[in-house]
Amino acid sequence: MKRLPLGAALAALMLTTSSFVMANNAFSDVTPDDWSYKAVSQLADEGVIDGYPDGTFKGNKNITRYEMGQIVARLMAKEDTLTTDQKATLDKLSSDYAGELDTLGVRVDKLENQVFKDTTFLYDFRASAMPSYDNIFKDSEHDHDDSTGFRFRVNSYTKITPRVWLYGQLETHMSMNGKSFTGVNATDADDGEFKLNRFFTTYHWGDVKDHYVFNKGPTDDNIIIGRFPMRMGVTGYTYDGEFTGIGVQFGDYFKGGALRIATGRANNINYDYTGPMMHGVAGMKSAAAQLAGALAKNQLSQSGMPLTPSDVDKLSQTISSSINRTTNINDLPGNIKSDVSTALTASTVQKLIASGMARDETEAKAMAGAAFQSQTGHTIDESSSAIASSLVGQFQTSKRLQTLASGLDWSNGSYYPMSNVHMPLGEDEDVPATFISYKFVAPKQYEFHLYGAKVNGPVDPIVKAWGGALSYNINDHLSIHGEYLKNMRRLPLNNEKPHSFNFGITFGDVDILKPHSYAFTLDHVYSQAGTYFGGSSSDIADQYMSHIYKHWIFNGIDMGKMPAYLADKMNAVAAGTDSPEKNYGGAKFNLARFEYVPMKGLKLKAEYGFRAEDMGDRKMENVWYVEAQAFFM
Repeated sequence: MKRLPLGAALAALMLTTSSFVMANNAFSDVTPDDWSYKAVSQLADEGVIDGYPDGTFKGNKNITRYEMGQIVARLMAKEDTLTTDQKATLDKLSSDYAGELDTLGVRVDKLENQVFKDTTFLYDFRASAMPSYDNIFKDSEHDHDDSTGFRFRVNSYTKITPRVWLYGQLETHMSMNGKSFTGVNATDADDGEFKLNRFFTTYHWGDVKDHYVFNKGPTDDNIIIGRFPMRMGVTGYTYDGEFTGIGVQFGDYFKGGALRIATGRANNINYDYTGPMMHGVAGMKSAAAQLAGALAKNQLSQSGMPLTPSDVDKLSQTISSSINRTTNINDLPGNIKSDVSTALTASTVQKLIASGMARDETEAKAMAGAAFQSQTGHTIDESSSAIASSLVGQFQTSKRLQTLASGLDWSNGSYYPMSNVHMPLGEDEDVPATFISYKFVAPKQYEFHLYGAKVNGPVDPIVKAWGGALSYNINDHLSIHGEYLKNMRRLPLNNEKPHSFNFGITFGDVDILKPHSYAFTLDHVYSQAGTYFGGSSSDIADQYMSHIYKHWIFNGIDMGKMPAYLADKMNAVAAGTDSPEKNYGGAKFNLARFEYVPMKGLKLKAEYGFRAEDMGDRKMENVWYVEAQAFFM
């Protein structure tokens, strides 16, 4: 690289940025008549340059890159005193001489910080409260916790270049009363723990435009990589959360048409709600065994065998144990026969000893076979075979047992509502998915959406959905909106391809940046089981559409957390009250919302859910929700 004379380099630097106050002559070989006199004198006065031991400046001497790096480093130390134009020139020099600055040990102090000099931080603090029900239905015994707490987010927006932006969001939830805080997938272990909720970068092509929302960078023609926000439709009742993967957007998201395609993993799936469909229900074999043992009681009582009520109870427990220890359905007849034979022999031995017909257990065992046959007309082996055959037949013909056994994996004891979906426990529960949407926005007039979503991999048979949404401004204060979603996968729960819709009206226009702005919204939501995917935009909608029993007791066994749609179906099957006309899960309800901005950066919100029912017309409790949310920078 061609070297510049020292005097020319410094004079060019300082004279192209701004003029300086005249300083005293610092060097014997620089006179007021020299064209670089003002710049050299000012830099010497500021301590940026030292000159040589003999008191000369030697401005005609060519300088090395290392010497220039020293000068830039000294200028950087005085950055606070520079003008805007001078800082811009210094930024360029610090990039050009990065290697020399690194050698001098100043690169970390300046350049590392320079990467984030265009970072904006936006802090989001929310306090909220609502009742969280363990059983939300009015016709049942239930209780609820007051879910009260805080959510704190740190959002960052960094302009790496005019075309490349980096976004991040740290989030934590904190309970105020020691109860589990409201939120999809929130647990006690999450309380007070920070998590990286969003982290993604975008590359913008095409003309760089000044389309910014909270300094989020260009909103049109982007490639998106990382963990970014994703909403389905206008309201977000079906899904409003995060998505990890890669996406591409053509067009402006806030004006005109925009096509967006993304593939990766949906992160805000409600695991408690969707888990049984993906991973199955652990321990269901034990519950089925209990039911089979109970059904066997009638058969044993009517078998003609000399069995006391105590004998019947013990045999039904033996049969339950035989079913529960079976890991292959082909072994079921043999296991039942063997265990029942052992139980009948033990029962006969006890009776022979109690009656005095045998002196001890050894003698009683020798007599047991003949004694049982003389009382029943059949050998123990024949009776055991008959009982085993009858019970296995019930698993094949009884609707109650057949429903439970049809999706049962005998090897691990789990029940799979969809026999073709087996996602092992312990695997990442984020659902692989592909999403595509087209959105057209005429600001302050209308917007409409068309979108589709398909899950991939082992859970592919669960979701293949499409939807549409429309929002229309009647005037500056009144707007209406509606949305429809159809899942094209036929789900076994209600043997249907479920759908959902919602429609509503909004009066007002709330804007966090406009004090005293407000909005009142009234929605009606109809959501069949299989059309809600988690992370709704409303905590009340989450509770209605994805209600979870905190402790589901099935056939005397605590199955833990269980979505109501599956628990109610299994309860009906076990009780023999299920029918094709019955529908389970889902929700239909009304939701009223009022939002008000008392001052810039602060929003108050209150919601109320009422006249709620599931698809079987079981009435749900009314639910309220309040929050205060503040944004500050």
